[in-house]
Amino acid sequence: MVTIKKIAQLTRVSVATVSNVLNGKAGAASEAKAREIMDVARNLHYMPNLLARSLKQRKSNTIGIIAEDLTVFNTPEIVDGIETSCEENGYEIILANMRLFKRYNNDFTDTPRHHELLDAMVRNMIAKQVEGLIYVGYHCREIAYLPSRVQVPFVYAYCYPKEGIYPSVMYDDEKAAFDVTELLVARGHRNIGVICGPAASYHTQARLRGFTRAMAEHSLPARSECILYGDWERPSGYRLAGTLFDLGVSAVFSFNDLMASGVYGLAAERGLQIGKDISLFGFDNRDISQGYIPGMSTVEPPLHEIGRRCAEIILGQMKHHRTGKKRIYLPCTIHERNSVGVVSGSLEL
Repeated sequence: MVTIKKIAQLTRVSVATVSNVLNGKAGAASEAKAREIMDVARNLHYMPNLLARSLKQRKSNTIGIIAEDLTVFNTPEIVDGIETSCEENGYEIILANMRLFKRYNNDFTDTPRHHELLDAMVRNMIAKQVEGLIYVGYHCREIAYLPSRVQVPFVYAYCYPKEGIYPSVMYDDEKAAFDVTELLVARGHRNIGVICGPAASYHTQARLRGFTRAMAEHSLPARSECILYGDWERPSGYRLAGTLFDLGVSAVFSFNDLMASGVYGLAAERGLQIGKDISLFGFDNRDISQGYIPGMSTVEPPLHEIGRRCAEIILGQMKHHRTGKKRIYLPCTIHERNSVGVVSGSLEL
């Protein structure tokens, strides 16, 4: 490994002079000598010891990301948003993957083994001199356990802390569901069926609030028999679609695209045309949403923007030395495609 000492020997100057030249300090050497030092460093493929530099300067220009599970669909786009913002501001990221879904399936939230793993990863990040930490949840929910000994700015993405002592960034499920319901009503639909996720899910509860509020504002009943609970997977969407079809709904609002894909399957089996005989709206804007014919209307969560906003908060805290404690909700984007039909007498938006 080439060192500054080696460059100093070859150029016949002090180690301090080489260090100052390589760090861009004006007047460290004559123009000719500075050019010679830079040429030697380049020819020897000199790479600075960034860890040693950060220890000396007490500044690493590095943000740590602790992801609950990188294999879950929402996480990569959030991480990309964080890295994009960091890159624009001259910062790098260190990424740690807890692999919670792969380790424990869905049995991991606030268990002792989860606490131990999180604390170990936080200690490891702090040891690497990160200047801030972002915790990325794999499923939006309240996090009761707070990591110990966090000495740097800390932000939650796609989840939120119970005690609210750290800021968090999520998207507005309730507003998105309200907007979808408003759109369906404007297209003339009065009897709307809903396929929810699990009843205990934050997403289910928030989206159901948006749906029922929009129905109430139009003096329409949110019939309990038309509000069914699935498990986010395609088979439950297929199964529950049968109940809703039998109840005579004209539209189905599925709380994710995977369950909505099951609605397509049952409709085809029954000879029903999506967008004509039955309207359908999903949620998540997964790749499959545009693979169906007709294309699936759906909601796009601002995952990349969640990451960017978290990075902006961290960088702002580092600069101004203050911590924010608020919960931030970002708006979603509604994509109306041909899976939604217009009922006679509707009020077009």
